[in-house]
Order: sequence, then C-alpha cells, then structure tokens
Amino acid sequence: MKKLLLFTIVIFFTIILSAQDKDFAQDIIETLSSPSMFGRGYVNNGDRIAANFIGSQFEKFELKTFSDGFFQSFSMSINTFPDTVEVKIEKEKLIPGEEYVIFSSSPGVSGTFDLIWALTDSSGNLQIADIKTNDDLSDKVIITDLNQRKFSGQDSLNPKGVIFLMDKKVWWHVSDGGEINEYFQLQVLKEKIPPETKTVSVHAKNKFYQNYQTQNVIGFVRGKIQPDSFFVFTAHYDHLGQMGTEVFFPGANDNATGTAMIIDLASYYSNPENQPGYSIVFMAFGAEEVGLIGSSYYANNPLFPLDKIKFLINLDMVGAGSEGIKIVNGTIFKKEFEKLVQINNKQQFIHSVNERGEAANSDHYPFYAKGVPSFFIYTLGDECKEYHNIYDIPSNVPLTEYEDLFRLLTSFINTYKGNE
Repeated sequence: MKKLLLFTIVIFFTIILSAQDKDFAQDIIETLSSPSMFGRGYVNNGDRIAANFIGSQFEKFELKTFSDGFFQSFSMSINTFPDTVEVKIEKEKLIPGEEYVIFSSSPGVSGTFDLIWALTDSSGNLQIADIKTNDDLSDKVIITDLNQRKFSGQDSLNPKGVIFLMDKKVWWHVSDGGEINEYFQLQVLKEKIPPETKTVSVHAKNKFYQNYQTQNVIGFVRGKIQPDSFFVFTAHYDHLGQMGTEVFFPGANDNATGTAMIIDLASYYSNPENQPGYSIVFMAFGAEEVGLIGSSYYANNPLFPLDKIKFLINLDMVGAGSEGIKIVNGTIFKKEFEKLVQINNKQQFIHSVNERGEAANSDHYPFYAKGVPSFFIYTLGDECKEYHNIYDIPSNVPLTEYEDLFRLLTSFINTYKGNE
C-alpha cells in the first residue's frame, strides 16, 4: 500500500510539473502575442518591447552574458505603415488584415484609381483586357487572379498598383520591406471585388527607416565540465508587426512558440540540478521575418568563436506535433539525426522524427553556411494551420507535443559526453 501511495505521489507531481512547464510556455506565448507587443515588429517599438521582455526572463533565470548586457544591436532598412491604411471597393471600406493587406514594399499612396482586369483563361494564360502597347497605366491599378510569384510584367506596364485576388485568406509578409517599390501592391479577398468593379480607393501612409536599430537577445548557462564549448538553442522572436492603426499580427505559432521554448530551456538549465557539462547558449533573434537579418548579423559578428559550437538547434513554429517533427539538415547531419530517432524510438516521446535536406528557411542557415552543425526543428500537424495572418493567435496554438519535444531535446543534449 505504501509503495502504491508513493508511486501515486510521484506520478501526481510529475503531471503537475509537466503542466506547469506547458502553462509557463503558454503564458509566454500569450504575452508575446498580446496587443502590447504590437506584433513584435517595427511600429511602436514592438520589437524592443518584446526584446526587453525576453531579456527580463533571462535575467530572472540569472543567465550570463557575453558583453555588457543581453542585447546585441544591429540596424537595417525597413518600411512600415504606422498610420492610415484604408482600402475601399466602390464605397465599401474593407477590413484590414481580414479582407486585405498592403505589401511592405509599397510606397505611400492616396487616391481613387481605375481598375484594369488581368485574369487567367482556362489554359492559365493571363488575359489583360483593354490595354494597348503604349497605354499609360501610371494612374491605373492592375487586378489579377494569378499567383503573385508568377505574375510578371507589372514593372514594364508601369501601373500605379497591383491587386492580387485571394480565395480564402490574405497573408502578410515583411521580407520585401527593406526597400520601397515604384508601385503599391495589395492582396484582397476575391469575394470583396465583384467582376463589374471599376475603381479602387487606397489611402496608405508609410514611414521608411534607413537605419532602424533592433537587437538580438543572448544569454547562456555556463557548463560545469567544458565551459568553453557550446550547445546553442535559437528562435526568432520578431514577427510582422502592425499594419496601420487598426490591426497587428500576433505571431503566436510563428514564433512565440519557439521563443517560449528557449526561455523554458533557459529556466530548466539554469537550475543547478540540471547544469550541463557544456555551456548552453540561448539566442532570440530579431528581424528573421525581414530576411534572417538578426541571425546573419550574429553569424558575421559572433560573441565567441563559431567553431566552439558543438551543435545548434533552431526552433521555429513548434505549436503542433500530432504528426511529429521535421528536422531540416537531417539528411546532412545523419549521426545527430539518428541519435534523435533512437532516443524517440526508445522513449516514445512523439509520433515521428522526419528528416529533410538543407534549406535557407530559418535562423539556422547563416550558421550552417559558415560550417556550424545545425538543425532547424518545426512541428507537423493540421491542428496548427494559421500562418502570417491575424488568426495566428494563442487559442489556435494547442502545443500538442510541446512537453515531449522539450524532453526529446534535453535527452539529446544529455547524450553528449561533456554532460555525463
């Protein structure tokens, strides 16, 4: 009876501890995705507010720094829309973020413009009606149902703007925000623009920063056996920010989840009972969404020699997991990939560990390009679908396999000799 009682108590506290870990992560995600962070972008200093919060967490866990503080500052060019953004179809005002977005590369614009329809035919060919070779389109807006990546010719046509029709949702990105284009571009829900529509009204006031200063947030736990060798956990904390005065993009899964996990790992390894053999560094990068700028800056300006990194694990969008995880660079670093698979097979943490080749799609890549062995890990599963839109909110992020991924990562670190 006593053994049964003891077993019950152990199981109870294990469950409580696990729940507290997940609850802690959820609280971090809620905070980072809240309106007070302004989408962790470059309107109202959302990036700085988020960085200060992460720095406060690192300080709470008494992480060490490589310099005078947790911040590594850098600058970049970025176009923003902190003020008016308004789109009307005939007289109907559209809902920003829900029914339209304006591309980050768009210039400021104000006026009502005639529409030139450029739709695809049954063969997928673009048909631009009522345009002659020498027509001046500088005061007209082309509207098309062609995918924006496939649409070409708008530069030579010299339009005032281009509207891309979207079937279900609009999505935003800031990767093109480093410079201002000659014309504005919009995504608009197809259902909001009837085929007979003749005009569109657009009012958007932009603010371009040539040298916007932002930052990475970096701290570490010193290893007890080999303190001058490092494991590195990374995640980008930035997101898309705010578009106009009415809408911000929360970025709960992308990437408040990864940021929450590295903060949680920092908490775990800062506990003296869990002090690792190697030092472990936690890097929260800025400006990933602008084009891996924060991680690229660090890789070119490291705070310790890159060849001292034993392994780097980048976490980006880890809010799902019902179908396992994907390991970018899994086909490159086979030994480490197989180690993760073996641990998972033995412990039955998650559904599956799946490999993928190299890809320049997140913050691991600037390190990998310089020879640092690295993985980028993201979770798989249809339970977490929202991406780069206003619906990427905490309630849509179930953290299905958060705790098991956490255990898999710490088990992986513990297999290295410096931690024995």
